[in-house]
Amino acid sequence: MEQTMEPSTDVKHRPRPTSPSKPPRKRKRIVISCTECHRRKQKCDRQSPCSNCIARNKQSLCQYENESARKQQLLEESTNENGSSEDGGVFNIIKQESETAAQVSAFGYAKSNGNNNTTLGIFKKLETLGAGPSSAMSMMASHSAGQGGLREKYKNMIRQLPAKPYIEKLIACFFREVNWQYSPLDEGTFRDLLKSWHSLSFSTLNKGPLELPPDLQFFPALLFQTLALALQFQPVDYDQSLDSLKYAAGMSFDDLASDYSESGCQILCLLGKRHTTLVTVQAGFLRTAYLKNCGLVPESWHYLSQTIRDAQEVGLHKVNMSQHQRKPDEKPEDVLENLWQEQLRRRMWLILSLWDIHMAIVLGRPTTVDPRDGKPKFPIDAPTPKNRREVAPAPRTDSDPPTPLTMLLWNAEVAAPLWDIFNLEKEDPNQNNYPKLETMHKMINQITLHTPPFFRTQNPDTTFDSHPDCYWLPCARATFQNGAAFTVMALHRPYIFTNSNSRTAALKAALDILRAQRTYFNLLSVRHYKMFSLVLNTFDAIVLVAAIYILHPTENPEFLDDTLQHFQWGMDRFETMGDRNAMANAALSVLKVICVRLKKALNRPVKTEAPSSVSASTTPATPTPDSYTTPQYSTSLHPSISSASTNSSTNQSANTATNTNTYTSTTTQYTLPTISNMTESTPATTSSWEAFSMPQTFDFSSMAPLQPMHDLLFNDLGGTIDGGLDSSAGGMQTPGIWGPGNGNIAVDTASQWQFEGDFGNDSFWGFMNTYNA
Repeated sequence: MEQTMEPSTDVKHRPRPTSPSKPPRKRKRIVISCTECHRRKQKCDRQSPCSNCIARNKQSLCQYENESARKQQLLEESTNENGSSEDGGVFNIIKQESETAAQVSAFGYAKSNGNNNTTLGIFKKLETLGAGPSSAMSMMASHSAGQGGLREKYKNMIRQLPAKPYIEKLIACFFREVNWQYSPLDEGTFRDLLKSWHSLSFSTLNKGPLELPPDLQFFPALLFQTLALALQFQPVDYDQSLDSLKYAAGMSFDDLASDYSESGCQILCLLGKRHTTLVTVQAGFLRTAYLKNCGLVPESWHYLSQTIRDAQEVGLHKVNMSQHQRKPDEKPEDVLENLWQEQLRRRMWLILSLWDIHMAIVLGRPTTVDPRDGKPKFPIDAPTPKNRREVAPAPRTDSDPPTPLTMLLWNAEVAAPLWDIFNLEKEDPNQNNYPKLETMHKMINQITLHTPPFFRTQNPDTTFDSHPDCYWLPCARATFQNGAAFTVMALHRPYIFTNSNSRTAALKAALDILRAQRTYFNLLSVRHYKMFSLVLNTFDAIVLVAAIYILHPTENPEFLDDTLQHFQWGMDRFETMGDRNAMANAALSVLKVICVRLKKALNRPVKTEAPSSVSASTTPATPTPDSYTTPQYSTSLHPSISSASTNSSTNQSANTATNTNTYTSTTTQYTLPTISNMTESTPATTSSWEAFSMPQTFDFSSMAPLQPMHDLLFNDLGGTIDGGLDSSAGGMQTPGIWGPGNGNIAVDTASQWQFEGDFGNDSFWGFMNTYNA
């Protein structure tokens, strides 16, 4: 909008010129609305963020071109509302001081957030010193007028919380089914906050969030996220009373979970970053996990980065932050409470660090945590006491049952080499530093050798399995095996195109991942099918083993049958999870194309039958890692991860044929064919593999490192048939690995099954599309 400088009366009496002349000069009107309201031509309340942007969930876009003019306008409006003409001098002083601070902020200086050591903080401190008592009172009046909108918005959001009985049911589900996986929350601390929240009176809440302690301000955001995750893990035979939470016809628990999670995010945005606490960080992490379960992994990665920044804001990354100075009048109970709170802070930062490096390796993205800050300080593996105000944190003894924190600490030990692997990919882009590769592999094996007996996959110590608090222990074994194998696979994956020893080591690690994933899946029920780890780990491992056999079909023949069988089982799992897991459908479309390419490379027929059915009657027989005679890496320095774990005990040599799935489950199981009834009557021979000839002039060292999950999520990797039909479409049959009997159907050409997506010709996918087998 523009307007002329002259009043309308002057224009009216101005003589009309006899000849054409230049139009009167115009000046651009100063815009004091935010950029979004100005673009949408809406009335802006000039808050930060404004109410329109909050309503549209566009808080991140709410910015002001002229911060000084906005603050001056708000101050003038506050002055007019108070109507104190005799105090005009005081308001003029405030106006000048606010304008000065706004000008400093307009230069790009960061907000002080209570820190007087910043440039803006020094300016504000000088303004405070120069203002008199009357000025301070005027500033308080202006501040209280601005909090009215905040109070109403906060109340509108917390009204969406369900009634207390429903909260209790969902919280119990969260701590039973979700929290043990990473242990981000301490149940005792959380329930103390929940009790304090429920005890707040209406008059207290009516005063607004700023009248509450910082932890309670942000607690509704954390509560919303826990409720959202609990709704994601509801069983098929869920409590029918929860249906009363649905406020619209046809609404699902997924829709309700989305509403709850979004409400938690809006509370965090409404309260801003001025009073960030540990509760804020915990809410952000649960939002990250929720997005992952929804298949929104890129969005989850971005939110994880924001959560890490919040954690750094409250100093979770600082090693010496735990030095609590005891006050003279502080009670011993409060000192003990602070010690446990510090353990929770360390735990949260450790979890964020683990997720940061793991997502960086899987997605091929940079990390947010700065390695220069040093290794995270581990929390004490202490049993949870009944009353934290009576007992100090002390390490658990061998007679104490393990806790989810115990699993977290050991997963951190196994994942510690991922930081070196991440740096190695930058230091050695040409994959030539094999001596360092060998050293790192030896270190990973040494870490795995010291696995506690109750976490071992081979001959585990099942003493605590019957303990009521250790119901999660069988699943933890599979999770730990998966994490150890993933570290080895991540180490060798960049080298599989150029080094045969790395191909063998990566192949063995990927098979260990697939064994662990199958065991883990058999221990779960339908309610867990949304878990992102069921897709991320399986997809990466299957693509890697398939790529190795497609490009080098004559290598590692002793692993071929096991590889093909786990390929089929992985596709069956994705088919089973497809209705509840969005990522599983996307990954399955890619695996269908890879399956055809693999069959062409191995010169085996392809079957197009429906996947094997799921049954709860039979537990599959999982091959043990020790049943393979794997070629050793280089100078026999690198046995497989599973073999290293097996050799750590002298009594395990007589149990090499033991099934890795030594524990049973009452949940859904697979009934799958065995190798003997899936293989062809005439096994494939070396001569048949050699019929699949690779281009002699192709330089595999120029091929980009294989990062399947990154391409699936960021490059829209998918599979097409006949140049346009999406292979993930309903009704499209899934090609099988083996084709027994008369069900064998050969595929005409590899060009019928193509990969699509935004990838380069130097990638594995581009190479497969341009090379016709």
